[in-house]
Amino acid sequence: MNMRPIRRACGVLGVFSGLGIGIVLQHSALSAETEDASTGLEAIVVTAQRRTEKMQDVPISMSAITGTTLENLGLKSFNDYSALIPNLSVGVGSGAGGAGSGAGVSSSRAVAIRGVAGNNTTALYLDDTPVPLSLDPRVIDIDRVEVLRGPQGTLFGAGSMGGTIRLVTRQPSLDQTSGSVDTEGSYVDHGGGGYSVNGTLNIPLIPEMVALRASAFSAFDPGLFTRTWGGPLNPQSLIIPYPPDVPEGQKDHVGAQQNTGVMVSLAITPGGIPGLSVTPMFMYQHYNTNGEALADYAADDFVQTRPMDVPEEVEDRWSFAALTLKQQTEFGRFVAYGSYFYRNALDLEDTTEVTSILFYNLPYYVPAPLPNTLITRTWTGEARFESDLKGPVDFVVGVYDSVSERQFIESLDAPGINAATGGAIGTDLIYTQNSPNADRQLAEFLDVTYKVTDAFQLSGGVRRAKLNDQGTYIANGNENGGPSDAYSDHGETDTAPRFTAKYQLAPGQMLYASAAKGFRIGGVNSILPPICYSSLAALGITNGQSFKTDSLWSYELGAKNIWADGRVSSRVAVYRIDWQGIQRAIFLPCTYNVVANSGAAVSTGGEVELDLAPIPHLLLNAAAGIKNAKITEATVQSGTYVGQPLNEVPKWTSSLVAQYSMPLGTHTGFIRGDWTYTGSRTSFNNVAPPAGLAMPAYSVVNLRVGLNQGPWEFALFSRNLFNKLGVVGDEIGYSGQLPDRPRLFVTRPRSIGLQLHRAF
Repeated sequence: MNMRPIRRACGVLGVFSGLGIGIVLQHSALSAETEDASTGLEAIVVTAQRRTEKMQDVPISMSAITGTTLENLGLKSFNDYSALIPNLSVGVGSGAGGAGSGAGVSSSRAVAIRGVAGNNTTALYLDDTPVPLSLDPRVIDIDRVEVLRGPQGTLFGAGSMGGTIRLVTRQPSLDQTSGSVDTEGSYVDHGGGGYSVNGTLNIPLIPEMVALRASAFSAFDPGLFTRTWGGPLNPQSLIIPYPPDVPEGQKDHVGAQQNTGVMVSLAITPGGIPGLSVTPMFMYQHYNTNGEALADYAADDFVQTRPMDVPEEVEDRWSFAALTLKQQTEFGRFVAYGSYFYRNALDLEDTTEVTSILFYNLPYYVPAPLPNTLITRTWTGEARFESDLKGPVDFVVGVYDSVSERQFIESLDAPGINAATGGAIGTDLIYTQNSPNADRQLAEFLDVTYKVTDAFQLSGGVRRAKLNDQGTYIANGNENGGPSDAYSDHGETDTAPRFTAKYQLAPGQMLYASAAKGFRIGGVNSILPPICYSSLAALGITNGQSFKTDSLWSYELGAKNIWADGRVSSRVAVYRIDWQGIQRAIFLPCTYNVVANSGAAVSTGGEVELDLAPIPHLLLNAAAGIKNAKITEATVQSGTYVGQPLNEVPKWTSSLVAQYSMPLGTHTGFIRGDWTYTGSRTSFNNVAPPAGLAMPAYSVVNLRVGLNQGPWEFALFSRNLFNKLGVVGDEIGYSGQLPDRPRLFVTRPRSIGLQLHRAF
């Protein structure tokens, strides 16, 4: 066995621990006289292991952001708070559609934890239920966000091979009427004015037995981009002539976003059944834009030049309903839940240039709008028992069942293209696709903890999952070579074990080590049309070829410590991940994509987080993550090379959060700010290795100053204070990309605004 990686990990852990101890020694003379927020740190309680624990006691690398912190910093979307998490990076994935589908804006987000990048490598949970990772639930009335790094498949399923993100909602209070109203007005560079309004209300309907909690929001973010047509195109574009009588025009504020939603939940504790609680919950959100919020060519290029007036838009509606039952007993508690998730997402993309130039080499442009609809229905159920025994053994055991049905509908109709080709096509309808598919997961899981001594405990867990993917690819049109109808069925059974050792050196001083396996379900590629045959043959890929489950093993060493009478807490971890048979989306010259298993990769690195209360009324959080994630085995099909960095994964991520309150008589003033840094990355979404698309490092600073007066809070804020424009990712369009013409997701420019909050 090669011990060098383990010795290297121990050395890095020692360096990080030394850094934390060095900082702590500067404050070791401080002593906390009370445990309130002005003098010490409040313990964060989490349920990362399906039981209630303090975060500092959980033997895994994780971060948690409380709902109070989210509100204090004005964080409302995934992109707002994800930058605060070390070794979490956001990029663009290949979407969830059928064969040949790109990402689109509504389903484009890909999240990598510790460099484990790609579709379905990170799980997103809303309370106890997995939801699509591309979803961005607005964090209104959220109790906390938990980010668990490393494979979490033992308790959270097949999509958690890199880690799990959990949004935990606030539960209704049975004994207190309360609520809040929050209003905000803002102005953003390049865009103009926007607003946000949200409110929350908690009412005990029957004291100690039934309570209602409801929240709602409406928000508008102005569009930043200008779309022009019929006039001069960007000189970097590939250009062909306009057809006769194409008008010249312009639309401002493209990419404006309207977001609305509501959440309602009940807490029911029947008096006749001690220990029983029933919690039904419903959530609905609607998001729409008047165009795609994408920069052309460069992060600061806010003009989208187009040959013709073909509008783009995005609309995303989803609803979520869940019912949770909990029965507390002397020996633990039974938990059962069921949920239903429905989503209807539309992406309308302008493919005029790609269709006219790349596909058909036309003598002039023809309009080619491409609407794509993704409909998702998911049923999920789980039943488990979480023990609370008096002896040295505790366990969690349960069963899980989910069915996810998706239907991807696409139609490319280009009016006038048949005439432009001299009648060679015979129709203006180029292509249609209707691809229903479904995933089924049946699993049982067990996690056991044994306290060898009061200071030393061992844990072992396993999840056994039966996975099945079925799909039908139905297509027609000239590009498809006529009608086609192909069915696929792929099934596998896989096992994910996890082992953990935890040693408590002293109160507040803990070391741990873990080894865990993660996996991702395989599947079958759709049958591609004749225009892709040569591309498939060149790569040695059979049309409709299946791809296997990929898996990884993660090894982790960590320490969690509390210092200086509770004024400082630290979390340090180092890891190594060995990833085999990686599923990689391969984008073919015909603009379709297939998935193939493509060799192996290794990711090594670590995280350090510090929470500090160095002086009264000042709270600090500092975090940093480093990773080295590269391909170690390559295949011809994947187009990768040994030593290639993993797609869109930065080596460094870091953040600093500061919150300072100032007593001012009957008022309290405050200053709150955060700084985040994302290191340089390389995207291979549209530019093949070894070149790729270089995405430079960027940092963002947010600042808020304000005043509290009893239940009132007033704040003046600036997001992206120094107006740093960074590239988050490059879009994978449904129709592909013209050479050297990237469309970029970028950080939002500087905005300033006022916020008024009233609690009651």
